[in-house]
Amino acid sequence: MNSTASPLKSRRKPVQQRSKMTQTAILDAFVRLLVEKGYAGLTIRDIALVAGVGLGTVYEYFPSKKSIAAHCIHQRFKGVGARMRASIEEKRGCPLPEIAAEILDGMLDMHMENSEEWSALIFLERQISDPPAYHALYQHIVDIWAEAFQASSDNGQYVGKSPDVVHAAAYGLLYQRLMSSPASVRENEFRQQLRALVLGYLLS
Repeated sequence: MNSTASPLKSRRKPVQQRSKMTQTAILDAFVRLLVEKGYAGLTIRDIALVAGVGLGTVYEYFPSKKSIAAHCIHQRFKGVGARMRASIEEKRGCPLPEIAAEILDGMLDMHMENSEEWSALIFLERQISDPPAYHALYQHIVDIWAEAFQASSDNGQYVGKSPDVVHAAAYGLLYQRLMSSPASVRENEFRQQLRALVLGYLLS
């Protein structure tokens, strides 16, 4: 986001556990309402009601609905990155295809849990993110794929293979499916297709 007017710049930074719980309640309420009503149909008042907090409390943390949306998107992608790094640590020192398969399984499991929420957030991300924000989110995940290459025991075998292409393949297939048919990402056939796409590129 642009540093001059970043929606990620909240009014109040949660420090104490109670403050963090309040912020989480607001973000969770936003995602729930996003699925039910769509972005245009939900209001700050709706969010406060579902979160169980006062309207003024919401504004203490977030200056606008767009700010809440940006925080939700940022938090979800940050969670994806954390899950990917956990997979890398689990398989560190293994061949790259094994690490990649672990990452893909973890990513897919994470998106399967709340596929309708992910679908709504992906559509929203394309509406509200400016190019610098989109690039930052995209590059964050590409960098983690690069970490996977470095963590593998056979990294030297993949000269000419790009973490950017790996991410584009996984991201493109998974997120297009979430937007077109969220429930289908729970099918084992889709898991096999996602693996085949990425591992096929690495091993070709």
